[in-house]
Amino acid sequence: MKHTHQSHDRKKLACKLITTSAFLAIGFAVMTGCSNSGEAKSTAPTKAETVTPPASSTDQNTDLNTNGQGTISTHQEPASSTASSHSKHSSAAAIFSAAKQGTLPNLPKGLGLGTSSDLLFELWGKSESGSTGPMRSYAKYHTDIMLDGSDKVTEITSSDPDYKKLLIKQVVDELGQPTETVDTSRDIPDTAEANYTINNTSGLSYYLVFSYQTKTQKVNYIRLYFNSKTP
Repeated sequence: MKHTHQSHDRKKLACKLITTSAFLAIGFAVMTGCSNSGEAKSTAPTKAETVTPPASSTDQNTDLNTNGQGTISTHQEPASSTASSHSKHSSAAAIFSAAKQGTLPNLPKGLGLGTSSDLLFELWGKSESGSTGPMRSYAKYHTDIMLDGSDKVTEITSSDPDYKKLLIKQVVDELGQPTETVDTSRDIPDTAEANYTINNTSGLSYYLVFSYQTKTQKVNYIRLYFNSKTP
């Protein structure tokens, strides 16, 4: 009987171990599942972590509201708009339009044909060459000025970098065929001048000259003068 009782106890112990192992396995599975679920959730990006690409720096127009105290606006123009603005002022049409008024686009307001030497001094100071005679040179502004006997500006020559970007073909396309074309290769090899006569309503004629290289067709400089001068 004692043997039978011990056998029965072993069976009960075995059943308890199996049951306990089962519960432990289930518990472990549940814990593992919860852990994996937590890890999956932690690796998934939340809405707060979403990154928005920054706006392009070349076209920025942002309004920042400051709690009803006004609006702060930041705006940055594309570089291309600035370039196009310069190109408009240095086009042959713009140059011709200014020349009709006796000036050039690169000159300050008030400086042009007929300007007194006193105003020239106020605007640009002394000639960089130190000259007090009829010829005044201003390398800083890429311009040479000629005065007449009454100390009035009678001729303006400019080699502004924007003008030198022009091709003579562009000039002819915008202004039409020149009044006269002059071969200046004897003085400066491989050069010529396209001369345009501008007749104003006042009866005073101006001459607008585009000096250019015959090989590259690039403009060297522009000269504007009174009709008292000859090409």
